[in-house]
Amino acid sequence: MRYSDFNTRLDLLLCQVNKPVNLVIDIGNTQAKIALFKERELAEKATCSLFELHSFVEVLFAKYEIQKSILSAVANYSPTIIRLLESQGSVIIFDEFTAIPIKNLYKSPKSLGRDRLANAIGAAHFFKNEDVLSVDMGTCIKFDLVTKNGQYVGGSISPGLNMRFKSLNTFTDKLPLLNLTDNPNLVGTETDTSIQSGVQWGIKKEIEGVIAEYGRQYSQLKVVLTGGDHIYFAEAFKNSIFARPNLTLEGLNEVLIFNE
Repeated sequence: MRYSDFNTRLDLLLCQVNKPVNLVIDIGNTQAKIALFKERELAEKATCSLFELHSFVEVLFAKYEIQKSILSAVANYSPTIIRLLESQGSVIIFDEFTAIPIKNLYKSPKSLGRDRLANAIGAAHFFKNEDVLSVDMGTCIKFDLVTKNGQYVGGSISPGLNMRFKSLNTFTDKLPLLNLTDNPNLVGTETDTSIQSGVQWGIKKEIEGVIAEYGRQYSQLKVVLTGGDHIYFAEAFKNSIFARPNLTLEGLNEVLIFNE
């Protein structure tokens, strides 16, 4: 979403309730996701390049009453953005030392992806006192489990959709680089359709199989699907999985609320 669109839509929402907002920033490898929350309500979100992030946030601080901020990153970023956030009020840099509303039992908390932990926190918020598995379909496919007693115990990581297509092209001499297709046939009748079948059916069956295995251990398991690629697979799981496209941002906002 362009900033002008973000700005216009947020003006309409903020004029309805005169309250300060929380700023949530989730920095990925090539871009940043920015969201504004009125308490637990997602007012608006946008995406920008890392190069644009500083100026984008400057405009937000100039225009809106931002009460507090949180920044989470899986990649390096300019320290100037931290100075900007600190100059405007309370800010949390989300790391392994941040107080969170669930218990983290992961054995290497420093290496745990912040997005994975945020997903777990968000899932636990929406399914309190239940065993819940978040499935994040982004660059990688990440499964993360929170038990009904509020303990994050870990999960698994496997290659995501684009990574699988790229690896077949990169690590072979002749296989082409392809993109996903709608409803690929199980049986590919030439090389392109064979690759699409292998990647897309492989992901679908992997997710089904992993969820089924978790379900055997946690009989009342709830499952939350998120991530940029979840839209391509949500229909296949619609009867058993809850889709939360903004789960990572919602989890980060829960950290802000918990630290009030």
